[in-house]
Amino acid sequence: MPTRIILVDDHPITLIGMRCLLEADPRLTIVGQAQDADGLQALLKTHACDLLITDLMLAGAQQADGLQMIQRVRRHYPQLPVIVVTMLDHPALVRALLDLGLRGLVSKRGLLTDLPRAILNSERKPFLSHSFEQQLRRVADQTGETPVCTTLSPREVEVLRLYGGGLTVGEIAGRLNRSKQTISSQKCSAMRKLGLDTNAALYLYLQESGLAHAPAC
Repeated sequence: MPTRIILVDDHPITLIGMRCLLEADPRLTIVGQAQDADGLQALLKTHACDLLITDLMLAGAQQADGLQMIQRVRRHYPQLPVIVVTMLDHPALVRALLDLGLRGLVSKRGLLTDLPRAILNSERKPFLSHSFEQQLRRVADQTGETPVCTTLSPREVEVLRLYGGGLTVGEIAGRLNRSKQTISSQKCSAMRKLGLDTNAALYLYLQESGLAHAPAC
């Protein structure tokens, strides 16, 4: 039986390109495709599949943030392998995504060669595009140890990314459907782990790390 795949990307050209690439392999079949988070949720409820391939950032009223969307998929469909394709390559985001138990993390810059390799990956560890491996290795080389960002939870990274993008604690709470108290607690927890004691120090860290003004898609 061919591997049944659901494809999700909010850029039609990318979606068409991925579909053409994968349909050329008789071992793979596309059973559904969507362009937003709501469409993905509908497909998962109505289409049996063996693999989900999705962009990180999608439009959608219920699941606007990519990390939150992946967390929800992993929570409701824990046995479903997930491959994320994205242009974002910050080490903190890479580590947060890997902590969610992905099958692979593929850079959109290397879709043509990397996506088939990620799908066919039989190793126990997730497949990583070379650019992501370089990012993690560079941080490790600079610090001489495992990057500090790996100690942050996916939700903490999520909050810092949005905070670095200019949102207030209240706005982040509204976007992620959490209480202001929860968001504030996650922000403070991340600051403790990073050794930062003021908002000014946090913002400088976010600027230096590339999380400030992170792109929304």
